Amino acid sequence: MDNLTLLDQFGFLAVTGRDAQKFLQGYTTCDLDDLAPNKVSAGAICNIKGRMLCNFLLCREEDGFLLRINQGLIGPVIAFLGKYIVFSKASLVDRTDTLHCYGLTAEGDEFPQAQGEITATSHGHLVKVSEAPRFELWSTELQLANGDSKQWLQSELSEGIVWVDESSAEEYIPQMFNLQALDGISFSKGCYLGQEIVARMQYRGELKNLLHIGESEKPLTSGTKIFNPKGRSAGAIVGAAGLHFAAVLRKGETGYSLEDGTPVKVTEIP
Repeated sequence: MDNLTLLDQFGFLAVTGRDAQKFLQGYTTCDLDDLAPNKVSAGAICNIKGRMLCNFLLCREEDGFLLRINQGLIGPVIAFLGKYIVFSKASLVDRTDTLHCYGLTAEGDEFPQAQGEITATSHGHLVKVSEAPRFELWSTELQLANGDSKQWLQSELSEGIVWVDESSAEEYIPQMFNLQALDGISFSKGCYLGQEIVARMQYRGELKNLLHIGESEKPLTSGTKIFNPKGRSAGAIVGAAGLHFAAVLRKGETGYSLEDGTPVKVTEIP
């Protein structure tokens, strides 16, 4: 395929075995019972305080499920879930060495047509990840990739799509990443770890920290603090590509800047 962009920030975790669905259903914000074989779902795994260890794209496989998550979080997620999976007939398998993630921008009848649709290829999966003609290829073979990863990340940020990384793990509840707008949270499924906090925020609380996208005069990185005009911390950047970024910031504040006073322009994600 032409126009491929290597997305080596992502890795893959498989949950396999007879109890894979029963086990994973108790730790994901999305409802696996509703997941069709030809669909992927966004979702997250939270700790008991409702803070995300990771967010992901997930699909069914013959022997369980495959999760595409930030590569640096696979080890911590395996360590976290491994404490509980010993009581189930299921296994956690790091498949990062055998699967590679690529971004692809293309059009044609041979590609999935609906956002969230997944089709099999001769060496993996092809997933439509946007209403725009953007796809991810999850391939068992190394591909020649000449695409600009910064441009791919900018496209994700412009759509309000952000992935938990090492700097943001266990810091944010799913709604702070706007996961509900990506159909990554089910408010009707049964209990899962952190569900009480997530549901309470949806029905009884007010989300005071919201996802914003913005631009800066200089390149930024995840974890960089942003301040309000009074010099108080207003939040932090959770995704960046060049001068473009996404940040979780206090609702209703304006006049944001970096610690050194460099102004930043931000727009709240609806």
